[in-house]
Amino acid sequence: MILCQREGIAEHVLRGRGRCPALQEKQSMPLTKNAVKELRALENKKTREQSGLFVVEGVRLLQEAVSSRFTMHTLYYTAGSVDAPETRRLLAAARSRSVDCQQITDRQMESISGTVQHQGILGVMCQERPPADTLLRPGTDESFIVGLDGVADPGNLGSIIRSADWFGVHGMVLSRNCVDLYNPKVVRSTMGSLFHFPVAVDVDVLPLVSHAKAMGYTVYVTATDGEQHFDRVRFARRSFIIFGSEAWGVSDQVRQLSDVRVAIRRYGLAESLNVGVACGIVLSGLRRMPAHGEER
Repeated sequence: MILCQREGIAEHVLRGRGRCPALQEKQSMPLTKNAVKELRALENKKTREQSGLFVVEGVRLLQEAVSSRFTMHTLYYTAGSVDAPETRRLLAAARSRSVDCQQITDRQMESISGTVQHQGILGVMCQERPPADTLLRPGTDESFIVGLDGVADPGNLGSIIRSADWFGVHGMVLSRNCVDLYNPKVVRSTMGSLFHFPVAVDVDVLPLVSHAKAMGYTVYVTATDGEQHFDRVRFARRSFIIFGSEAWGVSDQVRQLSDVRVAIRRYGLAESLNVGVACGIVLSGLRRMPAHGEER
């Protein structure tokens, strides 16, 4: 990672790698002003991209993170947080994986935390960026992939990832104009699904759609003027389902490459559905309807 070659947070992150202070230790380790500055800079997309790092806060999310395929570089915690049994278990799990656990002061935690009421524990993680084409499965095995074309709201992206994880989707791709996957609000709103659900980012969607079709995927897009209502669609065993931006929907180029345009029937007067809600409704059809008449 780029940042690991520089002074500052990387030096602090990697110093003492493989050593975790005893959980009973109450003496805070030094956190330099430069390290604080660079930790806070991880709230910015540019810094996250340059460093390959992102921040995770809260015991529940960190429990998911420490046991996942993601690499945790440093776990910062306050003396008061160790009073909670779940925090002690988390620190023990991190220590068993040779994570550098560093106790800092409450004031330092307030300086680096991005939440109003922090839980006294924060982790610095290394980003995962799987190539988009690795999510497409060769052969005839069941494979459901979700694509997002220009989804810009962090909360929507987080809820879509949770819904896709819930319904057993096998992976997700984000177009280049989507919100950053490692935006702190996205990370929080995934409620941990981020750490075991594969997501490819900065994807050029058009070539990937063509590639998926060549591999036998049926491509679906959601559209208010879709010719098939979602409750009538029989999703193929190999389905690539694409949702568009909150403002403009799926781009015309992607629509032209699609095999099926799917609509959600409207019964009231609302102008549109939130994309996160629409995604959950459509994905529920993956498990409700048999694929090509086969039982699931």
